[in-house]
Amino acid sequence: MKTPKLGRRMRRKSASDAYNLATASTFKKPIQASGSAASEANSRIKSELAAPTEKSLDYPSWPTRTPSIHPKRQAPEYQVKEIMRLNPLEFFFAGFIPPFIGAIASIVVALLFHYDEISNYNWQCGRARFPSLSRIINLPMERTFWQFTFLFHIPLRMVEISVGFFRYGRLRNVECSWPIIYTLSRYLYAFFGGFELIFLVALSVVGEREIISYHVIFFYLFGTFAYGFFITNVICHSQSLYYLNPYGRISYYIKIVVIILYVYDVFAITEYCDVFLSIAYHSCAYFDIRHKVIFSIRKVKKVKND
Repeated sequence: MKTPKLGRRMRRKSASDAYNLATASTFKKPIQASGSAASEANSRIKSELAAPTEKSLDYPSWPTRTPSIHPKRQAPEYQVKEIMRLNPLEFFFAGFIPPFIGAIASIVVALLFHYDEISNYNWQCGRARFPSLSRIINLPMERTFWQFTFLFHIPLRMVEISVGFFRYGRLRNVECSWPIIYTLSRYLYAFFGGFELIFLVALSVVGEREIISYHVIFFYLFGTFAYGFFITNVICHSQSLYYLNPYGRISYYIKIVVIILYVYDVFAITEYCDVFLSIAYHSCAYFDIRHKVIFSIRKVKKVKND
């Protein structure tokens, strides 16, 4: 017997109301749901927003959502001077644009000026009839573009991984379907992400011309850890408050499409696509931190009591 459409709508509405009630206390926003429970939740949220807190005093335009993981260091006990602050858009461009330009510049310069050196040569896997990216980044001029831009973005990626690790711990959905798998994926997210960066540096520094066997090993290890990072990131994203609109679902679906349809399978066709698809995958971090994170560098000095 088929369920009437009205019954299905009621079930979906009930599930939506339950989800809104579960997440409202975290986001401190009035919820769109019916019933006494929704009214009580809304009144509680309004009272909490009205009361001043340390967080709201530090950032008046920000509602209090989750407790800070950092100890409070402020006047009069400490003298705090903000050295630099980056909003998510500036941080995103600082980490995304340099490697993108470096990859484009390396490939274009190699194809225009050094085509004979990157094609139709013999190596341990036979004759390479098409230009290899590994070969390109070992040419003197192209190597400069590649290493300068890719190594420049490594510290920013480390910040991205550390922020993601802590925020995944704080923003887990209260209705998480797999809490144990989620916790394991969160730690593997940091583990895989760290080793992905290590082997990206290794295969960029140790090239095909120096020690080809090491370069191949680093390449496969980089691919393995990168793929593990992609999978664990998607798992944590789907079961956390990152999944909420307006940008959460866009980021999630882009990650799913990139991880399933393209990433490391396309190496059989061309490794150029993989480089840019990997960049595209990591660029989803912009949607994850937009309107959520402020990067601030401060100089904190404890005030001496005379």
